[in-house]
Amino acid sequence: MPSGTPAPALHYALLLFADFGHIAPTLGVTRELLRRGHRVTYVVDERFAAVVEETGARAVTYTSARGDFYRSADPTADQLAEDGYRLLVDTVHTVFPTAMEAFAADRPDVVLYDFETVAAGRVAARLLDAVPVQVCPSHAANESFSMRAQMWDADHPVMAEGAKVMIGFMGEHGIGLDEMARYGAEWDLRNLVFLPRAFQIEGDTFDDRFAFVGPTFSEPPADSARWTPPGDGRRVALVSLGTEAGDRAGFFRQCAQAFDPAGWHVVMTLGRDSDPAHLGPLPEHVEAHSWLPHPQVLPYADVFVCHAGMGSLMEALHYGTPVVALPRAHELALSAQQLERCGVGRALPRTGLTAPALAEAVAGLLADPGTPAALARMREAVRTAGGAVRAADLLETWAAGRHAVPAAG
Repeated sequence: MPSGTPAPALHYALLLFADFGHIAPTLGVTRELLRRGHRVTYVVDERFAAVVEETGARAVTYTSARGDFYRSADPTADQLAEDGYRLLVDTVHTVFPTAMEAFAADRPDVVLYDFETVAAGRVAARLLDAVPVQVCPSHAANESFSMRAQMWDADHPVMAEGAKVMIGFMGEHGIGLDEMARYGAEWDLRNLVFLPRAFQIEGDTFDDRFAFVGPTFSEPPADSARWTPPGDGRRVALVSLGTEAGDRAGFFRQCAQAFDPAGWHVVMTLGRDSDPAHLGPLPEHVEAHSWLPHPQVLPYADVFVCHAGMGSLMEALHYGTPVVALPRAHELALSAQQLERCGVGRALPRTGLTAPALAEAVAGLLADPGTPAALARMREAVRTAGGAVRAADLLETWAAGRHAVPAAG
């Protein structure tokens, strides 16, 4: 349905992983849907109720058992498997019943879910007779590329336990063995992907089931209060490990040492609820914040040092800022490698990182003659993917077509 075409008011439900990086990409879509007169309800961890309600959406809350899933600095395969198993159990034992109770008398027309809420989202959509849509805050998966296979060993014993949970849960709700392969797949018939196809791993192998709408955040209004550069001619480096970085004081101190105060001004965002005082005294060329919206700084930044979270990468590429990535987990490492393939960044291992190694990576990236053209191409891809408006158009079209297979383009 073209943008601006009147559509019947619909109810959209979102069941998402308890992580800001999974919730944030949907907020722009939610604002656009609400602007068009639709209703939006999130089934969300209580910690994110406020950020959801700020958009005007309704928040139905629960307390997540996420634990340390993707929070620890360098998780092992065993840690990821154990944490992922607990998350799966949480989605079927807590998220699903919370959603079903909330929607018993207020059925949604569309249910959106992500990779970590597959079981709850797909079964809820089936029982509520709603259109299921998978949202992908990071790289999507298809028959050619499997994020699951990249992250977990199929022979790991915990994977077998997880399969038992899935089979039991689906069986309880009338999904037979002949359907379970489809309900357990890594993708759906309709998939919104919050990055451009140009940044998707093996992007050319994805068909019309996948709509690469790119990031959905809004640039700060021109008249809003915002960060301003020092104005003394020095380059600006933005440094962050994401919204949930935790205590990484040693890393941030290394970054302070990596940038020459004569030529650089460094802006650090430490993570929500982090205290800059924990870093101790900082050089005069460094400013540290618990949090600062990155789109306030990126238009002025010459480089962005980050953990390779997809939200951070999309913000950087939207502004054409090159990235030095220091991933802490395997999925993030894949994105860091993709930065290098696309010519818009460098990847460094967090283990054994030194200030001179970081300084050398930054210098090499900025001196590479191919970097500006690669950044320009990716910036164009990000800005023309369609964002929140295209995502809302597709959701309206899919809802109107109900259970027909979509043509996402």
